[in-house]
Amino acid sequence: MLSGWLRACALVMVGLVSASALAVDKPHTAIVVGGGLAGLTAAYELQSKGWQVTLLEAKPAVGGRSGLAGSEWIGNAKAQPVLNQYLDRFKIKPVPAPEFVRTPGYLIDGEYFSAADLATKQPATAEAIKRYEAALDDMARSITDPENPAANSTLFALDQINVANWLDRLSLPATARQLINQQIRTRYDEPSRLSLLYFAQQSRVNRNVDDRDRRAARLPGGSAVLAEEFVKQLKVIKTNSPVSAINQDKDGVTVKVGSVGYEAEYVVLAVPLRALSKIQLTPALDAQHQGAIKSTNYGWHDQIMLKFKNPVWDSKARMSGEIYSNTGLGMLWIEPALKGGANAVINLSGDNARIMQAFGDKQLVDQVLIRLHAFYPQARGAFTGYEIRRSSVDPSTGGAYLAFGPGQISKYWRLWEKPLQRVAFAGEHTDSLYPGTLEGALRTGQRAAGQVQDLAAGKSFEPVKVAPPKAPEAAPKESGGIGGFFSNMFGGSKPEPKPAEKAPEPAPAPAPSPAPAPVVAPPAPAVEPAKPAVEPAKKAATKKEPAKKEPAKKAPAKPAATHKAPAKTDAAKKAPAKATTPAAPATDSKN
Repeated sequence: MLSGWLRACALVMVGLVSASALAVDKPHTAIVVGGGLAGLTAAYELQSKGWQVTLLEAKPAVGGRSGLAGSEWIGNAKAQPVLNQYLDRFKIKPVPAPEFVRTPGYLIDGEYFSAADLATKQPATAEAIKRYEAALDDMARSITDPENPAANSTLFALDQINVANWLDRLSLPATARQLINQQIRTRYDEPSRLSLLYFAQQSRVNRNVDDRDRRAARLPGGSAVLAEEFVKQLKVIKTNSPVSAINQDKDGVTVKVGSVGYEAEYVVLAVPLRALSKIQLTPALDAQHQGAIKSTNYGWHDQIMLKFKNPVWDSKARMSGEIYSNTGLGMLWIEPALKGGANAVINLSGDNARIMQAFGDKQLVDQVLIRLHAFYPQARGAFTGYEIRRSSVDPSTGGAYLAFGPGQISKYWRLWEKPLQRVAFAGEHTDSLYPGTLEGALRTGQRAAGQVQDLAAGKSFEPVKVAPPKAPEAAPKESGGIGGFFSNMFGGSKPEPKPAEKAPEPAPAPAPSPAPAPVVAPPAPAVEPAKPAVEPAKKAATKKEPAKKEPAKKAPAKPAATHKAPAKTDAAKKAPAKATTPAAPATDSKN
């Protein structure tokens, strides 16, 4: 009898130990909202650490914002280290770029100029561009820490000024100013809508990265091929799943998609700010975060691929690569001939995109074709069709990617880098060094995945520490210091000549350099519609379990700009997140 009782007790103890072991081995759960490259990266990194991850994408396909080009020029490991890490990991082989596409060219009134051509045929324009670049370099050098660009009140003042106002003071000749405007609006937004401090900070980040490093190789298929590789690794992707609400409590989160609720321990929110405005968060975001969602400026960009039977521009020049135009053509990307034909990708950006937002797609293409035909009369006869992507009217982004306007660094700098309770944020707009780029998106996915692991390990996050501005110091005698830079801010680094003395008496003390007047940015642009291929999915139940401690993961650093592209997905597997409301079964998807 006693032996039977002891045997029963032993069996109970074994059962308790087994249950405890199972609980410890149960993986952590996370939901990633947003299937762009930031969300795909976060999901991939968490899953690789043993987490059960469900990725929810509102559109029919993952991949996020993308370009139209059939191939994409990418930077080397110096320019885009994180991108190159993933290309190596997934054994994706880019093609080395030919030398003639590694530096930008210019299309001036229909005539093509390489940088070398410009110096010999239009020396005044070339000299003005060099003067602008020297002034910009002076400004960039004055920012010693690009992660804290407003480190003193002198630099802080640059955030109150727009780039157009600074360019006005440089007194550039008309053609040079047109080309410079086009370059700035293509990379960021209209100069009049761009914070001078943000422009200087971005120039500082990329100061030692040559144009040739940014176009070191061609990625056939564009960044879509990288998105596809992430998709192949992920177990649960649910498309056509727009998130309407996220509720947090002390035990976990519930993410609502229609009437269905998914439960997990943590969430990564990897959506643009305009898309975030459509998600109800409980607890609600504070006033600063809500202000950032409503007012942070996004650059406006529309991209049109014109297809031709043959490269109609060859009669005048062998155009290739990235070309800035001083006319309504914006920035052109000439692709290599494809099957005997050729493609010209036209990027309309800034106010050029805003002006044409009321046009339908066909009208917009006609306007661009008219301008191209004026320079290349064979254009209409060789034209075979077009593709178009209009970020300017996409309601989920309100533009293409982040471009801080005047005063916005002062209010929102690095605001989205800190998790809020169980929610971490990702997306190009949350990266302080490479916003608006593929590199930035990948970095933030890594960072958010690391933060979620830290939260599960019990770490708490303090607000990002950004040093307050200090009072300006006395200007150093040598040029290039902050004082010298600020005194010459509107005229480059060259000091003004002093007037000759008229009498032997001591010269009066020089007047202090005038401080620039703040310039109020024009009102933010209106917002509007778009879409990317996976199938909806079936809700499988998974229970939440106690957190398992995982080591934190660091995000790498330092790159340049390349934009993101969509990817296609197939059928998938089981869902780790728990559906709390019954719904009609859907199909999980994965590639």
